[in-house]
Amino acid sequence: MTQYTRNPFDIWMLTSILALLLFSVIMVGSASLEVADARYGSPWHILIRWCFYIPIGLAVMWAVSRVHPSWWQAMALPLLAIGIVLLIAVLLLGSHINGATRWFSLFGMTIQPIELIKPFFVLYLAYYLANFQERLPSFVHGLLPMLLLLVLMMGLLLGQPDFGNAALLMGMSFCLWFVGGVPVRHLVGLFLAAIPMIAVMVMAAPYRMSRLTSFMDPWADRFGAGYQLVQSQIAFGVGGLTGAGLGQGVQKLFYLPESFTDFIAAVIGEELGLIGILTLMLVFIILLARGFIIAKRADSTFTRLLALGCTLLLAAAFIINFGASMGIFPTKGMPMPFISYGGSALVGSCMLAGLIFSVQRHQGAKKVNKRTHSSTSHPFQEVSA
Repeated sequence: MTQYTRNPFDIWMLTSILALLLFSVIMVGSASLEVADARYGSPWHILIRWCFYIPIGLAVMWAVSRVHPSWWQAMALPLLAIGIVLLIAVLLLGSHINGATRWFSLFGMTIQPIELIKPFFVLYLAYYLANFQERLPSFVHGLLPMLLLLVLMMGLLLGQPDFGNAALLMGMSFCLWFVGGVPVRHLVGLFLAAIPMIAVMVMAAPYRMSRLTSFMDPWADRFGAGYQLVQSQIAFGVGGLTGAGLGQGVQKLFYLPESFTDFIAAVIGEELGLIGILTLMLVFIILLARGFIIAKRADSTFTRLLALGCTLLLAAAFIINFGASMGIFPTKGMPMPFISYGGSALVGSCMLAGLIFSVQRHQGAKKVNKRTHSSTSHPFQEVSA
C-alpha cells in the first residue's frame, strides 16, 4: 500500500488564519456581550458558542488538508450532487428566518448549506476544466454543461432568496473559466447576456431595489432601508484614526444590527479606527497572497484551479463584507471570513483554506511504501492516506 508524504503547512498562511481567529474572538466578544445578555440572559452566550465553533473549523481545515488532491478530484461530481440535494432540501425543509429559507435548524443550531457547498462547486469547476480541455473551444460541449449547473445552483439560491451568494458563484465561475481556457468570446457574450437578466432580477424583488436605492443615498431613508448603512457609516466616522478604544464602541449597543456578524467591520472601525482596519486588511492580504502563490506553484491544472477558486471565494467574501459595511457596495448579508460570528460560515471558510493547504502540502509529494516508511522514518512524520 502506498501513501503520500506531506509538506508542512505554509507558515504565512497558517499564521494569518490563526491571527484572524484570535482577533475574531476579541471582536466578537466586544460586539456581542450586551446583545447576548439581552437575548439569552448571559453576556457570554455568543462568545462561548464562537469559541466552540473555532476548534471545529480548525479540525475541518486540518482534516481536509490531509487528503491528497487526487481524491478531491475523484469526488468532485459526487460532492456536487450532494450539494445540489442539500440546496433543494433546504428549500423544502429549512427554517424560515428574516424572510429567507437558507438554514436547517438542528439541536438548537442553524446550518447554512451554501457555506459548505461553495467548496464543492469549486471542486467541480476545477475538475471539469482540467479534464475536458479539448471541449472548451466548443460552447455547446465545453462551456454549456458548466453554465447549466451554475444556472441551477443560482436558481436554487435565488429561491431562498440569496442573491449575494448566487452572484458570488457567478463571479468566481467567470474567473476560473477565463483562467481555465474558455474562449474569451464566449465569456464576453455570456456577460453581455447576463446584464439584462441581473437587472430584471434586481427590479423584480422590492427588497433588492430598496437596498439599491438606499445604497445610493442611505441618509434619504435613514430610519428605514438605509438604517444599517447609516449606523455603519457613523461607526466608521466615530472611530477616526485610532478608534474609541476596544470595548468602548457605542453603535453595537442595539444601534447597529448584526454587529457581530455582517457588520463586524463597522465595530472594528469604531473601536480600533483606521489603524485597526488597515492592520486587518494587511493580514488578509498576506493570507490571500499566499493562496495565489500556492495556486501559481501548483503542479497540475486541477490543483492550480482549485487553489485559485478557493482563494477567490475568500477574497470576494472579504471585499463584499467590507464594501457593504463602508457603503461601497449595496448592503449584503455576507460574513467576513474567519472574523464574523457564524458556525457554517467558519466551517466553509476552513474548508476552502483546507483545500488550498491540500494543494500546498501535497505539492511535489512522493509516494512511499507504508510498511517501509513506518519502520525507517520518524514516528511523528505525517503521511497522507
